[in-house]
Amino acid sequence: MPRGRWVLASLFPFGWLVWLGFAYAGFRARRPLWVAFGALYGLVTAATLVVTSLDGNTDGLDDNLGYITMFAVWGIGVAHSFALRKPYLRRVALLDDPALERAAVARERQAYARELARRDPSLALEAGIGRSGGFDEGGVVDVNHAPVEDIADLPGISAATARRIVAVRAEVHGFSSLEDLGMTMDLPGDVVEDLRGRVVFIQR
Repeated sequence: MPRGRWVLASLFPFGWLVWLGFAYAGFRARRPLWVAFGALYGLVTAATLVVTSLDGNTDGLDDNLGYITMFAVWGIGVAHSFALRKPYLRRVALLDDPALERAAVARERQAYARELARRDPSLALEAGIGRSGGFDEGGVVDVNHAPVEDIADLPGISAATARRIVAVRAEVHGFSSLEDLGMTMDLPGDVVEDLRGRVVFIQR
């Protein structure tokens, strides 16, 4: 619903659709609290409908309380909906920001590259994961196959250290893990932690 038109659901007679508007807004804006508000409005609306339709007598105390509650919830729902319209629009604009979308896609590709390197190393190797021009260039670096330049781009890794890593990996036929790399190359603990999630170790 563009421009926050979900608030119009609150104008439906007796607030019967207030819950639907809040549920939509909560899911669209990724706000669980708004979804909870929708569930609360839905429960109260359903309860008032049950109370006012239990018998044919429209003058009983239960019916009067039910109608009072129904109209009160309707008024509160209308005010609440329109109060949240601007925060909703700001939130959706943030979620739809192209830079945020690109970052989310890049993170997803990076996670998939790590998963594939662990689950199917041969396919990851064939796809060039972790190497320049491969599937996920810039997302992860395959320390066992990447060129010196890519390894030197990693946080805390100088050009000299990158060259030493490449030389040692040839001698040991590749590193088995980040911990193996850290111990073999005697890397500081903070550098090892900075590399976590940024490197993979596809066996040679």
